[in-house]
Amino acid sequence: MPELAGGTPAPDHAYVPGQTARHPEGWFDPLKAVDPDPFDSPAMRAGLDYLHAGYFWECHEVLEAVWLALPDPSAERHMVQAVIQLANARLKLVMGRPKATLRLCTMVQEHLVAGRASRPIPGVTPSELLEWARNTAGLADVAVNDEL
Repeated sequence: MPELAGGTPAPDHAYVPGQTARHPEGWFDPLKAVDPDPFDSPAMRAGLDYLHAGYFWECHEVLEAVWLALPDPSAERHMVQAVIQLANARLKLVMGRPKATLRLCTMVQEHLVAGRASRPIPGVTPSELLEWARNTAGLADVAVNDEL
């Protein structure tokens, strides 16, 4: 099985609802391991690998385990939610849903503000997440304007 740059197993395709087949049930379960420190866990690393490689649905699927393991409420939970919503925004962009993309990019920014007291997520900075959200929103703006 091929691996992504970070060593995470690569699925044979990115799942895009309505466009590609869903992955087999349980395929991601081995990647959802959350250590006592969810920020430094195999699931966190796999989720970020998927995000960077364009596997947006897969990123959400794996990072949900990290999000659930963090205290609620917490700044760390907001930071993970920002990554999850960024993956969702990118997925909606691929699906041709620019208005949903814009809403999700706003949510990313809100979670980044709420998570500003968080310790850093290994492998990605808040400024990188913000830049990616702004770039994603820019692409969605172009698509919305093209619809008009």
